Amino acid sequence: MGLTLTQLAAQAAVGRSTLAALEAGKLPELGLQRVARLCAAVDLVLEARPLELNEPLMTHRHLSEVAGRELTKAAIDDIITRGTVGTWRKLVQAMDADKTGRIARRVNVMAQVLGKRDSKARAFSTLLRTLRNSSDAKAE
Repeated sequence: MGLTLTQLAAQAAVGRSTLAALEAGKLPELGLQRVARLCAAVDLVLEARPLELNEPLMTHRHLSEVAGRELTKAAIDDIITRGTVGTWRKLVQAMDADKTGRIARRVNVMAQVLGKRDSKARAFSTLLRTLRNSSDAKAE
């Protein structure tokens, strides 16, 4: 941004010596408030989000039982974003087993919302139709 240490320090309300120590790699801890002010001063957005995990945070035990009330939005989020294709298939089976359609509606809404920010959720949405068709074929 072409700012001097003094200018950046003034805009971010951070001491010049703090910025000099940061630049030299001698600052062990900066703190979230200072980081946020520094980012704002140079027009950067600081975004906090969960880590990308290869495995689910929790076991998907509720998919082996009748889904019922245990299949919350948080559980669906976890299944879609951290589950495997096998887990996705079990989710589709739970959707099919629910005669009220409540789970299917919840899964479709969650997939749509999550798909806006998560590539794995977009893949789930794309595969959802195939998984449901496969599940329907097995039922016949």
